[in-house]
Amino acid sequence: MANNVINDSRVLKEAAVLADAGLRVTVLGVSLDEHTSVDRLESGAVMVRLPGTFTFRDGRRRRRQRRRDWRLPLLGGHIPGELVVRKALLEARRAELNIGAGRGPRLLGHRARQLVFAGARARGLLIRHQNRAFKLGWRVWDGVVARTPWAVSWPGTVPEAYDYETIFGPVIDRLDPDVIHAHDMHTIGVAVRAAARSARAVPAILGPRVVKVVYDAHEYVPGIARYGARTPRFIAAWARHERDYLPVVDRVVTVSPAIAERLRREHALDRLPDVILNTPDLPEPNLPEPDVLGPDRFGVTAPIGADIRGRIGLPAGVPLIVYSGGITVVRGIDTAIRALPKLPGVHLAVVAVPSPDLPGVDVLRKLAADVGVTERVHFLHPVGPREVTAFLRTADAGIIPMLRAPNHEMALPNKLFEYSLGGLPVLVSDMASLREFVTRTGIGEVFAAGDSADFAAKCTVLLGQLDSYRLTDPAFREEAAWSGQAARLRSVYADLLDRDVKKGQGRAGSDDYKLVRRLL
Repeated sequence: MANNVINDSRVLKEAAVLADAGLRVTVLGVSLDEHTSVDRLESGAVMVRLPGTFTFRDGRRRRRQRRRDWRLPLLGGHIPGELVVRKALLEARRAELNIGAGRGPRLLGHRARQLVFAGARARGLLIRHQNRAFKLGWRVWDGVVARTPWAVSWPGTVPEAYDYETIFGPVIDRLDPDVIHAHDMHTIGVAVRAAARSARAVPAILGPRVVKVVYDAHEYVPGIARYGARTPRFIAAWARHERDYLPVVDRVVTVSPAIAERLRREHALDRLPDVILNTPDLPEPNLPEPDVLGPDRFGVTAPIGADIRGRIGLPAGVPLIVYSGGITVVRGIDTAIRALPKLPGVHLAVVAVPSPDLPGVDVLRKLAADVGVTERVHFLHPVGPREVTAFLRTADAGIIPMLRAPNHEMALPNKLFEYSLGGLPVLVSDMASLREFVTRTGIGEVFAAGDSADFAAKCTVLLGQLDSYRLTDPAFREEAAWSGQAARLRSVYADLLDRDVKKGQGRAGSDDYKLVRRLL
């Protein structure tokens, strides 16, 4: 996995399911520092985080910067400091001409220095204009290239794909797995190449060595929202990387039916990818603590501070809507903040993953101040993946205000299920998959993406009849919860390994931990 794994609930939950089924599971991620860490997870899986040395990516950046720093050699380098010194010297010499003897020779020397200064100033102007011309030229070139998705080479545009090879490849070879589960587009190439190396490493007399590769598509890569460094060319490069390797993997799983259909059609896959939704576990029925706020609408007694309303210190009865997830421009959280002046008395809690101490959160804080709702917007640290549903359930409704992007049209994000399985009605923007799901299940309202007035109107409707939107069908709750998705994952691995992969066959995991440490 091309991150540190800690906040990736999907990776951790899938690892726990497979470890519980008796498989030896090692999760690889990138360390946040320069040290390798090996941890035994509660599920029995082993998590290894490796130092991330991005030699290929950084080398590309250095070469790119050298090209942009090059200037015509005849003009030399920058000389603004030299001009300042020469000008000060001329002023001093001019003052000397008004005193003392030897005015003639001094005057000649002063005229010579004036000529030298004029030449230096002319050279400085040429350098300045050259710098402006080169910077403008590179800015135009970079803008055109960034907006050009065709004829893209992923090794040249996203060489970090090879950095992940140097980080993970040698470790995968030493672990000698039967199945490599590649999460997201960053590691699919690493997995396919490792499987090929493993097959070649076995002597022919022993027969073929087959290592299976599962590709877990977390999103529709060509449709990733464009902002900041996510330029059309950057996205096209990762899409090309995925396209080069996806047809040769043994199994594809993804996060929504719409993405599954799109992947099968665009990559001419032999079978429809398996859909494993990003859903949470059902919340625990009780939270036993002595100091309590009182029973919630499920009859569950929640301890002070153990839920979102307690964390904020907001009394029951005060309307509270919540957003839980990453903080980027395309998440549309600003739409909700702009709507608050039209929703008197309503509070908004933003559970910022991975932290509320981010520049994106500062932008939202400023927006809240600008529209005069600072006292009604609360930014909170996240809780652990297994605690999210229970933590959020004392809010009144959950929101998913995503802005329009091709990938968003097909997404069913995990927060949709974290909200609904916790008993929260939802207010979602009109992305195609979200709109279909919410309309079919009747668990919320849909508003026009980016339209704060429509957000306020639909939020008013939602808060006015909360009980009519709650997800209460026990069968659907069980299927939508992670227990239903776990069964699908076990079925995928049973087909791959041609053996039973059943719940509850796991081991303690201590031997796995010792084995991994020895191999590393």
